[in-house]
Amino acid sequence: MPNTASRILDELARTGIDLLLREPFYAHLFGSLNKEVVGNKHPVDTLAVGLGKNALTLYVNADFWDGVLTETNHRYGVVKHEMLHLVFRHLFVREPFLDPLLLNVAFDLVVNQYVERSFLPDDSIFLESFPALALLPEQTWFYYYKKLEDLRQGRGGQAAGSPEQELLNSIRSDSHGLERHQPWREMRSSSELERDAAEIHIDSLMRTAHQRTSAHAWGAMPGAVREVLEQKLLRPAPLLNWRLALRLFAESAAKTRLKNTIKRPSKRYGTVPGMLIRRRRRLLVAIDTSGSIGQDDFNLFFNEVFHLWRAGATVEIIEADTQVYQQYLYRGTTPEIITGRGGTDFNAALEYANRERPDGLVFFTDGYADKPRVQPRVPVLWLITPRGLEPKMPAWPGLPGRKVKMR
Repeated sequence: MPNTASRILDELARTGIDLLLREPFYAHLFGSLNKEVVGNKHPVDTLAVGLGKNALTLYVNADFWDGVLTETNHRYGVVKHEMLHLVFRHLFVREPFLDPLLLNVAFDLVVNQYVERSFLPDDSIFLESFPALALLPEQTWFYYYKKLEDLRQGRGGQAAGSPEQELLNSIRSDSHGLERHQPWREMRSSSELERDAAEIHIDSLMRTAHQRTSAHAWGAMPGAVREVLEQKLLRPAPLLNWRLALRLFAESAAKTRLKNTIKRPSKRYGTVPGMLIRRRRRLLVAIDTSGSIGQDDFNLFFNEVFHLWRAGATVEIIEADTQVYQQYLYRGTTPEIITGRGGTDFNAALEYANRERPDGLVFFTDGYADKPRVQPRVPVLWLITPRGLEPKMPAWPGLPGRKVKMR
């Protein structure tokens, strides 16, 4: 095995050189990962990125490398495929209520669009594998997941027994390359601290790979991939320590939720099911969409919202000027269209918060409006734009709650 491992590591290095010549960003990302060649007794029986002892590790099963990835192009394509999963952060997605098989197929439908088809094994899954679904390119994993779910349930005009449905029913977790997702289970089941450390690690690797990639090579990457990196991974650091802010919200106003459980008998009554007390951090974020808010302000707002969401909160967004417009759960993506652009009145958003009773309200605004007449019944944190209201102005004390000037 030592000689085999050494040879495979050399061949992996040559694959890295091929990547460097063609697509440098993926080469730099690949080069920063630990590599480990494993045998038959290891849980990874293909090639996959997993949580190593000290860092993210690319595990390569020797039999899979020598017996399946016999073509140079396939070695290149599968390695790039794994790097794309890192770029799209699929190994960090935790959706316990979604079908794991459909989820894994959706992940592959996302990344395989960016790998030349001849560079992947013949049984790989592509958008064209489901022609009747007319899947749009460059969509999110959730879009593909819903389309596949409709197909499985016979919705969307798909008749039972169609070739697409038969293909979907034939896919197993150990077929069509999906077995390479198995090590992600360890990542998803690890502690929050371990997952946070892994995400910080991958953020650092992405930034380093970006810094080492020339402007020309960066510009040659597919626009959708660049957008993911620029919007989610290369965004500025947060202005506030959102983990601290969340703890403050939780200490001052977090609701408790009672849940029946058969895992823990009631200590008081000795009955089953018992009661499990859980805290939840559900925050309402109000975005001031009045005409005085510019695009730079919106970029600043949603950069902070992203980091707030990453810190572990469930974030509901409302867009408001003199009234509340759209309401939606934030899932890490900046909306393309903002509604409003009229005057400014804080009362509608405060009334909404009083009705919904979140754990706290975070209000992004320039602060230029009449003093609100509605008294909030939840903790409020006001984030004031750099060109907005100043602490020395008379209107500053009129905003109920804590106020922070964004710089």
